[in-house]
Amino acid sequence: MKQRLQISKKADLSATQSEETQFQLHPSTHKTQQHTNKPLSQTDIENQEFQQNQIEATKLQLQAKQGTITPAGQTQLTLLQAKMNDVLYKRVEQGSGFGHNLGQIALHHPDRIPSSASPYLIQPKLTIGQPGDQYEQEADTVAATVVNKIDQATIQKQQTSNTTTTQNETSKGEAETGTTDNSAANPKQQFLSDYAVAKELVQGIDESLAQDKILEQLLQNFKKISFKYTMSYKQGTTLLKGTREGDCRTLAEAFQTVAQEYFGIQDIKIEQIKKPFLSEADETVYQGRKRNCDNGKRWFFQNHYWATWNGKIYDVLFLSDKRPEVDMARQENPLKSMLMPEGEYYETEKGKVVYPRGNEYLTVELSMFEKLKNFVKSLSSLMSRNLDSITNRIRDLLTRGGNNNSDFESLITEVQKNRTSVVTQTNQNQ
Repeated sequence: MKQRLQISKKADLSATQSEETQFQLHPSTHKTQQHTNKPLSQTDIENQEFQQNQIEATKLQLQAKQGTITPAGQTQLTLLQAKMNDVLYKRVEQGSGFGHNLGQIALHHPDRIPSSASPYLIQPKLTIGQPGDQYEQEADTVAATVVNKIDQATIQKQQTSNTTTTQNETSKGEAETGTTDNSAANPKQQFLSDYAVAKELVQGIDESLAQDKILEQLLQNFKKISFKYTMSYKQGTTLLKGTREGDCRTLAEAFQTVAQEYFGIQDIKIEQIKKPFLSEADETVYQGRKRNCDNGKRWFFQNHYWATWNGKIYDVLFLSDKRPEVDMARQENPLKSMLMPEGEYYETEKGKVVYPRGNEYLTVELSMFEKLKNFVKSLSSLMSRNLDSITNRIRDLLTRGGNNNSDFESLITEVQKNRTSVVTQTNQNQ
């Protein structure tokens, strides 16, 4: 399943706590050791406090850049920035500095809240002492180390807080879908939020069942979504988002998406029959077109799609676990004939000729169609003047339906009598 929220940073908690302790105490300890024999002045104390505030602010700034800062951390960052700005304003007013050129320091009012576009009032390189001194380098190094080693437990604690906040908002959705995790960050809840129709497809499915049983229930749930079978392809995700129409490929892709991304059942494949074919399959349970061939007796498809998993078939169009029995066409592209109502047709492997008539298809036996073609060919040399008329009559018969062979036999008999009469009359005139 695609995990929309992934936490990849992992670190040992005790190591992180050790680093955080070092991060907070090292600068002041180091400096105290340098001045153990000399009492600290008020300025030195303020400098050390400023140094520690800046280190903590730098740590929080790095968290903000990485998107891991908590609301409490953002509030703390604002307070630290305000404290440091107060010190800077105070030093400017007193005419003293920290060794930097104060004209190059961007001062900000303590009451100003950082904007989303520029969330930091104090720049990371604003430090006490000379630019690039050991305290500044140590602060930056330790801050980056601590932030990079924040372990998963800290992040999970933040997620737990978010879960409590959003629990009431998601309880209604859980009652409808049967989920038990109220967190908005839950991948399944997010999936159902993105795909409204998926809520209906997963309704009532026991996730503790074996995967094949889950897929069987998912297949049957497709009959509940009021899908309209239009024989026109739309992406499976389009169906899941609310456009409840499409073809067999639309259904198969939607089945695959729910199985993999919600139930975590991998290796769902989409298979197809690429050549046109006739089928005696049942009518679908979906709204839309009925059987489209021979006035509702058969199906004729240009192709067909279904899902498979571990050798099992999930034909979502027919809600079947079997591959449909088909009479495959001999060619992918139609053949041409002036005898056909729309000028084209297919020959099947089982001896049928399939040809279009408007939005439907009709069939005629291949043997009869071959007989008609040969008959017209034999007439071309003897009755060229009447050939167009005979061709039109054959086309008219095919338009009405090609399964009544007696109509064609009657036409052939009639034309043969006329041809015999013409030949007899010609001989008499000679």
